Order: sequence, then C-alpha cells, then structure tokens
Amino acid sequence: MSRRFRVLAVDDENDILLILRTSLRDDYDVTTASNGPEALQKIQDEMPDVIILDMMMPDMDGIEVLEELRRDPATAALPVIFLTGVSDRAKIREALDKGTSFYITKPFSHRDLTSKVEQALREGRNATS
Repeated sequence: MSRRFRVLAVDDENDILLILRTSLRDDYDVTTASNGPEALQKIQDEMPDVIILDMMMPDMDGIEVLEELRRDPATAALPVIFLTGVSDRAKIREALDKGTSFYITKPFSHRDLTSKVEQALREGRNATS
C-alpha cells in the first residue's frame, strides 16, 4: 500500500482549519498549524507534500512563510496553495511572483480545494522527478 500524501494547513482561524481537516481527511493525512513559526517547525519535523497557507496571520504572514520556504533548498520546490480572504490583485501577483502554486479565495468550494491540491501534488512530483 502506498503512503498517503501529507497536507499541512496553516491558518490562524480554527474554523478554517477544521473545515480543511474535514474536507481533506478522506484522501490525505492532514496536519495543521495556527501561525507561520509553528508551520515552519512542523515542516522541519515532518515534510508535507503540499502546504495550504493563509495570507493574513499575526506575527508572520503567509508571504513571509513562503519566502522562508523558497530560501531553503529543502523546501524551495514544495507546492504552496494560498487559501485566503485577500482578493487584492497586487497581493495575488506578489504571492504568484514569490512562488505559490495556486491561489484560492475564501469562501471556497470543496471541489476547487481538492482540485488545486491534486494539481499541486502532480506539479510537485513532476518538479522532483
């Protein structure tokens, strides 16, 4: 039996983390973090296959987390999906320019979320093979 892909969901809203865990648990092993520093620690402890990341968080926002990931060769190619309430075009462009795989705005549909996770995993596997 092949191992299940690991998803790290990062959001400062517990309701969103619960929705993500519930939406994805049938197909993926889902771990959560409620802020950027906690996410970076969890990534060091056990590398996920894809990260779902909120943009607006206290202490360290999603862009800062993404920049940290892209600086480290071990996580530079790790697929990151922004899931956020921010729909400002300049912020979306900044996230894409800094290397996010996809950008989903809240509220989101289960179908859109799972489609983006599957696509990010495919692209991540292609980047490492």
